[in-house]
Amino acid sequence: MSDRRTELLELLDRSGASLYALLTRLTLRQDVAEELMQDLFIKLSAAREQGGVECWHAYARRTAINLAFDWRRREKSRRSCPLDESLECVSQAGSPLVKLIESEELDQVLAAIGRLHGPSREAFVLRYIQQESYEDIAQHLGKTPHHVRALCSRAMSAMRDLVLKDGREVQHVEDE
Repeated sequence: MSDRRTELLELLDRSGASLYALLTRLTLRQDVAEELMQDLFIKLSAAREQGGVECWHAYARRTAINLAFDWRRREKSRRSCPLDESLECVSQAGSPLVKLIESEELDQVLAAIGRLHGPSREAFVLRYIQQESYEDIAQHLGKTPHHVRALCSRAMSAMRDLVLKDGREVQHVEDE
């Protein structure tokens, strides 16, 4: 087995579980996460052949995030009706309709995260989905913890605008 392939297998052995958990959280489906893990392996293998990547763990995580949001964009066209058209008053908190609404609200939030770009999206996902510390995120992104806090703050502000304005893009988060 080549050294590059061995390196890739070691990376997936060390980080595979956390990458799979991240994909599952972003897609909300284990079957899709499994497929995306295969796609991730193929992309990492191709990138290994080309070289030029300094931190493979960060590259793998960024690629996994991008794969998940690419999948969400493709699936967006399959939704049958928007949340606003299906809202009704419900008295039971655990009813199937309430669960459906909560699921669609989560889908709206994840769709809004997908509209963020570059380091803002990555910092937001690492902080609020993966619950990593600002210091760890800063180390992975090559930025200061203060800069990561600013990225997360701007991303959160953009997220609020996107979700509250029915998904219409109000502003773009600019990365520095």
